[in-house]
Amino acid sequence: MIPAPIPEQEEQRLQAVHALHLLDTPAEERFDRLSRMAARMFGTSAAFVSLIDRDRQLFKSRVGLDVSETPRDISLCAHAILGNDVLVVPDTRLDVRFADNPLVTGEPFLRFYAGQPLRAPSGDKVGTLCIADQTPRDLSPDEREILRELGELVEKELRMTDTIALQEELIGSQRELIRVQERVSRELGEAAKYVEASLPPPIDAPLEIRWVYLPSGSLGGDGFGYAELTPGRYAIYLLDVCGHGVASALLAVVVLNALRARSLTGVDFAQPAEVLAALNAAFPMSKHGNRFFTLWYGVLEIATGQLTYASGGHPPAFAIDRRTGAVTRLTGQGIAVGCVATADYEQLTHRLAPEETLYLYSDGAFEIRQGRGAMYSLAQFERALVETAQQDLQLETVVAELQKFRGPGSFKDDIAIMTARLPS
Repeated sequence: MIPAPIPEQEEQRLQAVHALHLLDTPAEERFDRLSRMAARMFGTSAAFVSLIDRDRQLFKSRVGLDVSETPRDISLCAHAILGNDVLVVPDTRLDVRFADNPLVTGEPFLRFYAGQPLRAPSGDKVGTLCIADQTPRDLSPDEREILRELGELVEKELRMTDTIALQEELIGSQRELIRVQERVSRELGEAAKYVEASLPPPIDAPLEIRWVYLPSGSLGGDGFGYAELTPGRYAIYLLDVCGHGVASALLAVVVLNALRARSLTGVDFAQPAEVLAALNAAFPMSKHGNRFFTLWYGVLEIATGQLTYASGGHPPAFAIDRRTGAVTRLTGQGIAVGCVATADYEQLTHRLAPEETLYLYSDGAFEIRQGRGAMYSLAQFERALVETAQQDLQLETVVAELQKFRGPGSFKDDIAIMTARLPS
């Protein structure tokens, strides 16, 4: 094992680390969401945001890691901050720097590592956004660019730290600012009602579609819909724009309008992969405030039950047999929409049986934290849907379970769940 050399201007770099005021602080959703997104987009078992202190590596956010910090001398990230670009280690056992590293030879048995250096507002490299796995692999040029862009989103959050602290101080000391905040909340609430009012109504024929939508405490970017493309053929879709606020909600509305009006030129809306590719070209994140979105899009033939679908970085849809509780996960290869100009999307099929119910949902339906404790898992959410399907209950039953888990207060993210099933 070869410990990373100490960078030049180390004392200046350490000052930048401490100036962030993030060391030994609780987990924050703004960083955790990006770690989860990185793990999901790259299909790795671990993703984390690290900060390199004088003698230790601290994980401000982590997915797939049990430890909150490690000694600096065994840190792979300490090597990553020495460069300006993504450090990719396809197989740590073949790299003399890491072959006998305790993180490689023992838990968590890291074999693949990729780390994007993160810069503080001062320009000093303070840590990394990393992905890691127990299986050797490499990153394509496009994947390296995705990791760089995700790193830029983390850096944006680093720059926001001082602003957030100042905002909290002002809110606590100035009544006028409190009144402004209350007015903004009311306006965001009105905006959320507008978004909800734009959602299509449930229908009973020729296809039965039901949904629930719970806006979060902050205006978010969930949206969904359906449309009859030709007699007996329906498009069904659900999207989730990253982030919160008016900008995310506006992007969701614009994309939904493009889908409803079928305004993408030259696109066959009966071909899901073609639709996702067209949206990816039309909504690059570089032109939308670094905002991207995930999308599940399917086309269902009512007469045959043939379902053709594609996914852009979205959680899998579920086809649940209401008699047996058997679950078929419907997912596909494809990154979030808007991240990479040349993205490809996999198109798949499934025959939806008359006894099956199709469930689409946003990640807010399972990424729910109980205070600062446990996270509601996708497996728990899946079990709740199975029970609901088998007992033929309303979606409000699932929402009640989520609210019970969450406890008092509003959800941190929008929750959207939509079902579709063939007529009996």
